[in-house]
Amino acid sequence: MMKKVYVATKARGFLVSLFNSNIKNIEFIYKKDKLYETNSKLKKYISKIVKSKFSDHVGIIRRLDIPDGNFDIAFSYNRFLKSSKKYIIYLENPLALMHYSTGRNKSYLGKAKLNKYLKDPNLVSIICLSKACFDTLNNFYSIPERIIIEQIYPLIPNDGNLNPEKISLKCHNKEIRCLYISSNFNLKGGKDIIETFKRLKIQGIDNIKLKIVTQIESVHNSSLKEINNNKNIELYNFNFNKEELNEIYSSSNILLNPTRQDSFSLVVLEAMKNGNTIITTDLYAIPEMVKSNINGYLTEPRFRFFNYDNMPNLEVWNNRKNTIYSDYTDFEIVNFIYEKLLSLNNNRAELERLSLNSYKEANTGAFNEESIKNKWSSIINGI
Repeated sequence: MMKKVYVATKARGFLVSLFNSNIKNIEFIYKKDKLYETNSKLKKYISKIVKSKFSDHVGIIRRLDIPDGNFDIAFSYNRFLKSSKKYIIYLENPLALMHYSTGRNKSYLGKAKLNKYLKDPNLVSIICLSKACFDTLNNFYSIPERIIIEQIYPLIPNDGNLNPEKISLKCHNKEIRCLYISSNFNLKGGKDIIETFKRLKIQGIDNIKLKIVTQIESVHNSSLKEINNNKNIELYNFNFNKEELNEIYSSSNILLNPTRQDSFSLVVLEAMKNGNTIITTDLYAIPEMVKSNINGYLTEPRFRFFNYDNMPNLEVWNNRKNTIYSDYTDFEIVNFIYEKLLSLNNNRAELERLSLNSYKEANTGAFNEESIKNKWSSIINGI
């Protein structure tokens, strides 16, 4: 019997792969205009309000009221629902349920609302995107035992353009092609990468190239000037479709991801699916995908948004303006990336080993498409 799953909330664009995955006896019902890759200005404004100290005080916890319809189960991304039917939440981070506030579950009104929403008999399952989310969920909430808690990674298809032989070949091309993808240039370490390539240029190293895909409006004029003055860097606006992005990933060798704030860094998994070596910071769920000296290299950011136990670092989390949002270049990260790029340029066998390991890791085990679909099938069909 076919089960119809209604997607009741706005959801990140990557979820369309799950919704269109043809899981046996399951049909996802969703609207394309409810999918998004980056937050709109209105959404950013509303988000600023619901994250405010005032909202902490009055205990704002959004619960979306959804109408009855021709469906069996409702699907929510990061939100509680008011539904007459059973529903599941797909959760990127425990704090998403209370608008990323570290204090809302401690206020009287916030605590009362959370307790009420978690006791709703129609909430039947919370599915975490990462082990980091799964392992810390109970640190924030008292969840009734009847609720199924599971962990399932995002479903990112392998489009079949690459295989191990092709990955090996591209690792031995004269050029090493690096890639940086983010909608927020500074927050994801863009300045650190520009400084790295400035240093490579000074040293006369011209065969290491960089492709930047970002919202150009988020790039400061000083960085734009450095980009325009460096023939080894190409800059593109963040407006490629899925097929175009996949081609960019598949033609690259190394993903540079010195992010300062992340829960699940989706670009890392997408790059791994396409046989990229990963050079990244070690925030939250990233070490679940990247193992140092196995399929890439991990380093520490100057400011830890999450502590090593994957709990919010309050000194940074609640002081972002003076930490991760401030305008700085992390020269320790610059040195780290620079040295790794030189090393891989001189040792293509090592680049090949890391890249092949990335491809294997992203397409087997818990990241395997069939494994992910089977988990969703088991949960949904078990409701």
